Amino acid sequence: MQNFLKFIVAFSLSLIITAVIVGVYLNTRLEKIKFTDLFSLEEVYATKDRNNPTVPSNEKFAAVLFGLDARQEGEHARSDAIMILLIDHANKKIKLASIMRDLYVKIPGFDKKKINAAYELGGPKLALATLNKTFQLSLTRYATVDFEGFEKIIDAVGGVEVDVKPEEVEHININMREVRNLLGGKVPEVKKPGLQKLNGRQALAYARIRYVGNADYERVQRQQRVLEQVFEKLKTASVSTKLRIINIVLPYIETNIPKSELISLGSRNYSKYTLERFRVPINGSFQEGHAVIDGVRQWVFITDIPKNVKALHEFLGK
Repeated sequence: MQNFLKFIVAFSLSLIITAVIVGVYLNTRLEKIKFTDLFSLEEVYATKDRNNPTVPSNEKFAAVLFGLDARQEGEHARSDAIMILLIDHANKKIKLASIMRDLYVKIPGFDKKKINAAYELGGPKLALATLNKTFQLSLTRYATVDFEGFEKIIDAVGGVEVDVKPEEVEHININMREVRNLLGGKVPEVKKPGLQKLNGRQALAYARIRYVGNADYERVQRQQRVLEQVFEKLKTASVSTKLRIINIVLPYIETNIPKSELISLGSRNYSKYTLERFRVPINGSFQEGHAVIDGVRQWVFITDIPKNVKALHEFLGK
């Protein structure tokens, strides 16, 4: 099955950063995470410009959240969802920039391909390098998580309210059947359109819809819509609920964010923070077209990169 939206990684970090908990407790629970080594600036072609909006500081944190389409452990997978997360403590903002996976870009060491191929070709290091080279960023931190955690988190916060369009009902249920074939379990299918509460499996299926409406554009909007609801619920959740969700999701995370940084993030109160969303490419900066990639003609976004670099930097830095 293709197009798994394992963007639960975004939820995982939201859980960590919104939980007001003692450092000792979090330090103990973080042992469940799979930690990898932090990359140097040179390894991932990160810009050394200190004015770059993604350079970490005491008042700013940045990381890339990857959702993979792997169907089994150890599989080399493409990043089906790519999100740049920036936490601006000074202005009490959390910014999330979704990078659409069909951007046609140069991957360091390879020919031009879709940007989501970088993770498959060289893991998080090459994926970060591609983002940094393409958008003139300074990203060295990343996180990924297994998509199974998505269901658990949505269920833990009591589900999400979604206004399901009539044409989305069938595709939600098709996606649910595909997930059931992999994970098992019985979850009620969505019976009708309209505003309704979706559980974890249903919300995953909703976020995976691609061939309804404006294709991948609307899929990104669905991802961000669900994420925003989860974030808002977590801001007002009890400490016990936050701790319970943390225990659920941490085993699904792989990251190179140092443990000390996660503990520092977890010690802050995020109840006053707002969430801002963005999408690359921006409107009016790209054309839909085709390119021959590895001998196969594929649909891609042919993009005005300088225009998107400027817009992305403005969003992250404002």
